[in-house]
Amino acid sequence: MQNELTRDLNQEAIKAAVANNWDKAKEINEEILQESPDNISALNRLGIALAMLNKKSAAMKSFQKALEIDKNNLIAKNNLKRLRVNKDSTLINPSLQTTVSFIEEPGKSKVIPLVSPGEPKVFSGLTIGETVNLSPNKYKVKVVSASKHFIGYLPDNIARRLIDLIGGGYKYKVIMKSVNPKNPSIFAQEIHASKKLRGAPSFPLDDSDHLPSLSAGDSSETPLLEIFDPLVGDES
Repeated sequence: MQNELTRDLNQEAIKAAVANNWDKAKEINEEILQESPDNISALNRLGIALAMLNKKSAAMKSFQKALEIDKNNLIAKNNLKRLRVNKDSTLINPSLQTTVSFIEEPGKSKVIPLVSPGEPKVFSGLTIGETVNLSPNKYKVKVVSASKHFIGYLPDNIARRLIDLIGGGYKYKVIMKSVNPKNPSIFAQEIHASKKLRGAPSFPLDDSDHLPSLSAGDSSETPLLEIFDPLVGDES
């Protein structure tokens, strides 16, 4: 019975956080911890709620307790590092106070795991839902932060397709889905399709789906990669 109650409270705590109701999230997680003081998930959720309520010292104590139970817990470790490094900011980007949806729309959006991730310290400065950028070259597509730090590469099969689509005028919104430095992922969403490619899907279910060819010499074609910040280096 107690396990069922804890499961219900866990779900309520998650719903409160998604709704940005941090007072309620704090109360529910504290209730869980009264019954289960070593519940690491509740300790991490409580730490986030406290940080969002600007109770930084209490938030740090909650994350520290989580690390006493599991010294390798990445959520506690990363959030504690953020609070120590930048004590004047919250854990969640202020511009992301609305709920971020990661629901995939077939052909239009996709959760993409990154390969060859960057330095762990880069991930300590990222937040879930934070906007990042694609930086393509001839063969690969890098994902970089707003401050131009390397986060990881798109898998080759997806990169090859997006390089062609971007060259043809497609545009994408990209946000962080997971900031785990060992298993990072992004959510990529097509926000503009090109008539020249006849609305080809960005993320087809069938990998054998081929892109239509652009007509040679079409003076109306968008210059390759002009939608990207030219300051992002092509280092790979």
